[in-house]
Amino acid sequence: MKVALAHEYFAAHGGAERVVEVLHAMWPEAPVYTFFHDRGRYGDLGGWDVRTSYLQQFPIGGGLHRVLLPLYPSAARRLRVADDTDVVLVSTSAFIKGLRLADRTVEVAYCHSPTRYLWDWRDEYLRDEVPGPLRGAVNELLARLRETDRAFATRVDRWIANSSIVAQRIQRYYDRESEVVYPPVDVDTFTAQRDRGDFWVYVGRLSAYKRADIAVRAFARLGMRLVVVGDGRERAALESIARDSSLRPMGNITFAGRLDDATLRQLLGAARGLIFPAEDDFGIVCVEALASGAPVVALAAGGAPEIVRDGIDGALVATADADAFADAVLRVEQRAWDVDELCRSARRFDVSRFRDRIRSVVDDAHARGRRTRGIA
Repeated sequence: MKVALAHEYFAAHGGAERVVEVLHAMWPEAPVYTFFHDRGRYGDLGGWDVRTSYLQQFPIGGGLHRVLLPLYPSAARRLRVADDTDVVLVSTSAFIKGLRLADRTVEVAYCHSPTRYLWDWRDEYLRDEVPGPLRGAVNELLARLRETDRAFATRVDRWIANSSIVAQRIQRYYDRESEVVYPPVDVDTFTAQRDRGDFWVYVGRLSAYKRADIAVRAFARLGMRLVVVGDGRERAALESIARDSSLRPMGNITFAGRLDDATLRQLLGAARGLIFPAEDDFGIVCVEALASGAPVVALAAGGAPEIVRDGIDGALVATADADAFADAVLRVEQRAWDVDELCRSARRFDVSRFRDRIRSVVDDAHARGRRTRGIA
């Protein structure tokens, strides 16, 4: 069986890219189709057979790829997978699922979420990313792109969702069934220290939808140490919140910026806990924290409730509110946590389970062959 892989684009290292790295390790000879590879930001993909679309010729550094949004559907249609491919396994959260295939090629889509800026995050996208005078025109564009997105979705032969909440979205927006395979975490690469530090951590992009401001406000109220890992457009505003003299005390919140994987593992291994206020599709860092022996305080929304069991792995918070998160952190602080139990909990999401499940789905999809494919 000849397998090919596909992924939207390689511009930043995130949870989706970690999934693709595991897929590539499973099928190292497979070509990887993508809209573009931003080598300056992402780094080299040494040893990978990367095949890019015509969008590779455009300026893509520094986030400029966002202006290419109207071109993604046409780039997908013109990015042709080799005709002798039996199965293409697509890592998708947008339009790469519409790439051009031979009639014989089975398409399996591992979905991180249906295209966010077209569906459940459309209003936030228009408000946060689009200048006011352009919102009417962009809204019309998004409406057209939604129809294209639906059409591309009909071409997929087998859907895999990365969480139950994403499976629900696939059903809602594409009217398709899917099976849940949680993203992979190499649990054995994390180490839990017995003697924990005196700090908590937040890990994530510093953008509005990640709600880092809730973490900062909660710890400003508590006066406990928080290390903020990550960077983004909201950093200056968050640093201002941390310095605000109306909050107490000052200097307990440290902004560490982006960290390499080894440093982040050391930090998680010593932290007293992880605060996770985002409504994310899954939340890989929550699993990484558990694998490091750190309990998690997370919003009871998105994929987090599938990872964090209230009172077992940490605490779930019903509302995205700084005071509610502060109270939950105090509840977690008031009890002793069994590091070994937290590490065992993380094994529910170990990379070995992911590999077994994905290989089984791909083999079965290949055996069943193509379903009736829509026109896109």
